Amino acid sequence: MLIPLSDAVDRFKRESGAPSNSYDWYRKDATRDGTVLLGDHRVAAVKQGRRWMVDEADLEDALIKHSERRAHVNRMTADYESRVLHPDTVTINGGGYSVKGDFHLLWNDMAIAQHRSGGFWRCNTCWTDAAAERNREECHRCRDWTPCGEDCTLSRIYCPTCGASQSI
Repeated sequence: MLIPLSDAVDRFKRESGAPSNSYDWYRKDATRDGTVLLGDHRVAAVKQGRRWMVDEADLEDALIKHSERRAHVNRMTADYESRVLHPDTVTINGGGYSVKGDFHLLWNDMAIAQHRSGGFWRCNTCWTDAAAERNREECHRCRDWTPCGEDCTLSRIYCPTCGASQSI
């Protein structure tokens, strides 16, 4: 059964961790490609007359998936707070981390959005902030164009507290 997009957006916004996008943002999303993004999931939207509509079953599925995703992020956050690291890149509440050997890069989504920080390195052993040496040359892109976003000058990460060190 089709329901108005406005009702779907209202239901989605009541979910924990739902973004605070305006209804107009969802309408523009529907106009652009016939779907709306609810959490990490796309739901088909169709225009009937002057109203955007979505299938209620698709909305329910997106709400369940959003809830499952939030539960997973909450588990990963609890693990991180208990000093349990998972391999690769992990999303936690407010940001995430990426494990690289004996260290992990921890970031805050808001600091990245405001261009205040790209994150900082933390030691996996003693959990203190690590120091970084940047003795490599900039890559061609950084030198001549725009930042590559890969921290290409990073040469070593080390922990002044416990002495752990890792060359990059």
